[in-house]
Order: sequence, then structure tokens, then C-alpha cells
Amino acid sequence: MRRRILALVLLAALLTAAGAQAATPYRTFTLGVNKDLVETQTAYEPVRSMIRFGEETLNAPSDLRMGKDGNLYIADTGNKRILIVSREGELIREIKDKKNFKTPSGVNVDEEGNIYVADESARAVLVYNPEGTLIRTWEKPTHPLFGETAPYKPRKVVIDKRGNLYISSKGNTNGIVQLSPAGDGEFLGYYGANTSNVSFLTAIRKAIFTDEQLSGMAGIVPISVENLCIDDKGMVYAVSQTNDGRSLRRLNVAGRNTLVPDYWTELTTAVAVTDGGSVFTANANGRIVEYTSEGDMLFVFGAFDSGDQRIGTFKSVTGMVVDENYWLYVLDSVLGSIQVLEPTEFTSLVHSAFTLFQDGKYEESKAPWSQVQRMNSLFTYANTGMGEALYREGGYQEALNNFRNSGNRQGYSDAWWELRSDWLHSHIGVILIALVGVVLLWQGLKILNRNTAVLQPAGRAIGKVGQVRILNQTGYCFHMLKNPYDCCYGIKREKRAGWLSAAIVLVIVFILSEISKYYSGFLFKTVQEGQFELLNDGIMFFGIWLLLVICCYLVCTIRDGEAKFRDLFIGAAYALAPMLIFLPVRILLTNVLTFNEGFFITLIDVVSYGWTGLLILLMIMYLNDYSFKKTLITVILTAFTVLIVVALGFVIWVLINQLVNFVSGIYGEVVYRFVRRT
Repeated sequence: MRRRILALVLLAALLTAAGAQAATPYRTFTLGVNKDLVETQTAYEPVRSMIRFGEETLNAPSDLRMGKDGNLYIADTGNKRILIVSREGELIREIKDKKNFKTPSGVNVDEEGNIYVADESARAVLVYNPEGTLIRTWEKPTHPLFGETAPYKPRKVVIDKRGNLYISSKGNTNGIVQLSPAGDGEFLGYYGANTSNVSFLTAIRKAIFTDEQLSGMAGIVPISVENLCIDDKGMVYAVSQTNDGRSLRRLNVAGRNTLVPDYWTELTTAVAVTDGGSVFTANANGRIVEYTSEGDMLFVFGAFDSGDQRIGTFKSVTGMVVDENYWLYVLDSVLGSIQVLEPTEFTSLVHSAFTLFQDGKYEESKAPWSQVQRMNSLFTYANTGMGEALYREGGYQEALNNFRNSGNRQGYSDAWWELRSDWLHSHIGVILIALVGVVLLWQGLKILNRNTAVLQPAGRAIGKVGQVRILNQTGYCFHMLKNPYDCCYGIKREKRAGWLSAAIVLVIVFILSEISKYYSGFLFKTVQEGQFELLNDGIMFFGIWLLLVICCYLVCTIRDGEAKFRDLFIGAAYALAPMLIFLPVRILLTNVLTFNEGFFITLIDVVSYGWTGLLILLMIMYLNDYSFKKTLITVILTAFTVLIVVALGFVIWVLINQLVNFVSGIYGEVVYRFVRRT
């Protein structure tokens, strides 16, 4: 009996999970530690799809807004009207104007309830009072700065608290049209124009071609703004259908962009903003993206409707609004519907934590962040939020761990600075005493050795170790730092170094470079945590080094160089001596310093690589008895030879790959025919 009950419970759980999966036809992603997309809990669940409002349906709707009364205002373009409906889909009223409405494509509502309608074909913005009576018309500005030939085809319109209008005009590449409510509508100027990427080829075209020829070329003329919205602070959010990462912009009073989204901003068609500053966008692929007020991608969800018309999939989003509870109302022009999406418990906790944190209530924000962490320990924003809250409370060690888990390097640097300062303040006395003790001990040993020769046995032992041939030859590489000419002479004439010692130096440099790559401090590490590619690194390091040496030897042989391949092999290895000194220092400092002292890491890199490059140049010059000019030409020819060899190797690899595919195809065809006959 118990087994049957357990089986029924498991079956019910599976059916519930399957039902939940079926109700959400898309997956939700967020940004991971390495700024890549990682799957997370469902952020928004589709609740319903509103297709019929009373007896009315939509025909190619173009815009959706929410008034202060909480109702939805729809620009029903195909039916040439404005529909006003409740959030539940109940029809409240409609506004029709057969005389003036042609293609009403944009709608907005001011605080008094007046309705602004942007009509592209009528070339005007029409204003109606709450009862639907026309009270004003905003036609094309007559100001000379607007431009006689500039198109005025209002597509979307938003209003700020002062009554100024911001109009997206189709085909007008000068920017958003800004009008004042004074008089007949004073033209205040263009606002927040898109810019085009001017390449070298584009610059040549603009210098040669006429305006008519340039007008038909993509990328020459910036595109017009697709959609608009405005927040309570008067910041205008403009979206455009571009693929250059600038399709979403937040424009300040001066029309400058103050928002740089870090993900998924291509071909954006709709935008909405909440009172808390969260930004929602929809793109042509049916994806909806939520950004924080700083432009960080919080969630990406939704999917393209392939024909099954499931709730949560979209064909062409042309409008979107968000209410005070973060419920999304998404207008689809092709489907003629408004889909309603509800935030899940997980998302509500995230929003609650963000709100508390932005209000300065750091202690209160810890509780929701902690709940989010329990629900998803890998959610980066929860770790960042918890880290920020702990940092402001002085819990630097816990903040450090949270910042590391979220990949927040700046927060980690700040917390590490505080931890290091606290440690230094607590141990500065012990450190000074230890330093003084070491100095006194050293001086005492020197005096003792001078009187009793107590250290001579140790000195003799060290001397014997230094006389070991392989160790002596390996240590000779440091002579390159003091006197490159003398070191090269010793390699070439006196045989002070050999193949094995050069190989040992190379291996040590490789090991140090790998330690620097994978075990540098978190702030200065350039690879992902837990990622190791030792085999690839070894092939790249030794392969590139050997290729450079071989190509240099070939060039030197042609240019009457005196160096043998052995000399260049050893000299090139010994020229890496600066790395033996600076790499350990770099590894140590990256685990101690913060971003505030990052200049020292940069300085070490510049000095070490610059010194190594100079030694390589001098090594080639001294071993081959070249002049400085001839050495430079040799280096340039070596680099060119390397490029030729790499290109030739790539061509050979492609030919071999094609040959293998050809042979595999013939073999498969023969086997297929043989099996078919038998």
C-alpha cells in the first residue's frame, strides 16, 4: 500500500512538473560569473493572452501605454482607432476619428488623462481629452532648423512633466523631434540622434559620391528611432533596430546616452521602464530582456512563435508596459494580442532586494538576497547584492567571498583593500620588530663569521653546488642581464652554455608563465576559474618559440649571419632571463595588490617584456656581428617569414582536410553501394 501511495505521489509530481514546463515555453537566462549566459529559474510566467476585448479584436496594433488610471491604451492601427481597456481585458471605450485618423501608430497619455496619438500618414500628433474630443494638433514644425526636406511622419510620442513632446519620426535621421507646448508647438531641436559607424571605406564614399548615391547605402546614414518611453526623472529611453550594441539608449537632458547595456540589444522594437529604473526591451526574435538601472542584463526570456501560438511566444512585439508590480503587458502586432506575464516568487525577491538596496536599506536587503541565494546559489546578482550589503556593514571577509562568487572584481578589490588595511594596522608592530630582528641577525652573523669563520663551510658547500656544470651553465643566463655582449661571446666562442641548459631555462619560464596565468590573484587573472589548458599552452609556447628561432636562423643564413642554429637557440632562451626575475614578483604582487595599485603590475609587464625584446634584438646583433640597422631589417624579415610559414601551414591543413573528406566520401559511397547490392 505504501509503495502504491509513493508511486502516485511521484506520478503527480512528474505531471505537475510537466504541466509547469508546458506553461512556460521558453527558458530564462541571466549573466554568469564570466559574463556568459547561464540558465536560471523562470523569471516571468505567461498568465493569459488577451485577444478579444468585449466584442472587439485588434488589427495590426502598433503601440501600447498605461495611463495613470491603470488602464491600457492601444494604438489599433489596422482599425484606425485607440482602444482603452482594463488590465483584465475589459473594454472601457474607444476613440475613433474618421476625419483625422489614417494610421495611428503611437499613443501616450499625460497626467491629466489627455491622449496623444502619433499618426504617420496624417503627419501629425493629435491630442484628445479624456472624453475623446480633439483639442489640439501638432503638425510639421515650420522652424528653419527643422529642415524643409526633413520628413515629419510621427511614429511614437512621449511627454515629459513639463508638457514637452518627444516624437519619433519615420525616416528622419536627424534624431527625435522635440516640441514645446508653448504657442503652436515651438520646435526645440533634434534630440538624441543615432550615429553611423564611419569606416575608412565609408569616408571615401562620402568624399566621392553625391547625396543621392549615399542615401541608398547601408551604414552611411544613421537610422531613425524605432520606439520611445520616458521615466519619472525625464530620462528618455530610445530603441532602434541596429546590431551595433547601441539599439538601447538612455538619453539625458542634453541628449547624451547614459546607459551602456552589456548584452542582447540587437534589433530592439519596444522598450518599457519601471519607477525603480529597471528597463525592459523586446527584440525582433521574440526575446524580452530586463536590465538593471545600471544597464546590467538581469534576465532574458521569451521565444519566437513558430506557428503554434503558445502563450509566451511572440511574432512581432511593437509595444510593452510594466505596472507597479512588475507585471508585463506585451503587445504583438502580428498575433493581434496582449500577453500578460507575471513575475515569479524568485523574481519578486530579486526586485525587492534591489529596491531596498537602492533606497540605502542595506541591512533590510540582506534577507531577500539570502533567500535568493538559497534558491539559486549561482545567481551572480544575489552574491553581488549580499556582498555590497556586507561591505557597507564592515563584514569585509564575507563580502570578499560573495564578490568572488559573483565575479565582481571591483567589489572584491574594495573589500580586499579594507581587509588588508585592517591586517596591516593590527600587525604593523610585529612586522617592524621582525624586520629589525632580521637586520640585526644578519649583521650579527657577519660579525661572527668575520671572527670565527662559522659560515665558511656553508659558503664552500654553495660554491661546490655552483660548480656543477649544468647548474653553472643554467645560471649563466643571468649574465645576459648584466652584459649581453659578453654573454653572447661566451655562448658563441667559449661554449659557456649548452642545449640542455637552454631547455631548462625555457621550461622554467614556461612553468612561471603558467603559474602567472592560472594562479595570479583573482583581480588580475585573465582566465576563468577552474580552466586549465596546459597542453595547448605548451604547444603554443614552445611551438611559437621554436618557429621564431628557425625562421630567424633561415633569415640570418641568407643575410650572411655568423650565428649557428645552436647559438640562436641558446641565445633566444637566455634572452628570456628577465622573465625569471619579474614573473615571480608579478605572481606575488597580483595576490597582494588591489586595483588601486594595478599600475605596478602594468609597470612590471612593460619592463619585463621590453627588456626581453631588447635582449633578443641585441642577441641577434651580437651573435651575427650585425649593425643595428641590419638587425632591424632581419627582425622584420623574420616576422614576414613567420607569416608566410603560418599561411602555408594553414593552406596545407585545408588541403589535407579536403583530401580526408574526399576519401571518406568515396569510402562511404562504396560501402553504401556494397551493402545495397548485398
